[in-house]
Amino acid sequence: METNHYQYITEQIEHYSSKPLREAIFFVIKNAIIEGIFLPGDRLTEDDIAQQFNCSRTPVREALRKLEQERLNLSIGMAISNVDIEL
Repeated sequence: METNHYQYITEQIEHYSSKPLREAIFFVIKNAIIEGIFLPGDRLTEDDIAQQFNCSRTPVREALRKLEQERLNLSIGMAISNVDIEL
């Protein structure tokens, strides 16, 4: 992950601190995709995200699966797909 990705995630984590970790991860990454922090072709891996959130890969995996269900990230650990914000 690039430095600006880490900075964005760090800034956003506190906004979701009252939510379960998997939901906080989901919302932070979803917003990063919608806001153009993560662009099509950027790679997100469970390990990178878990390290940034200082957690195990389990809540990360759950958040990425939810993103996949919303068609924001087609494959876990793969590149970000093009996003239709009007979904």
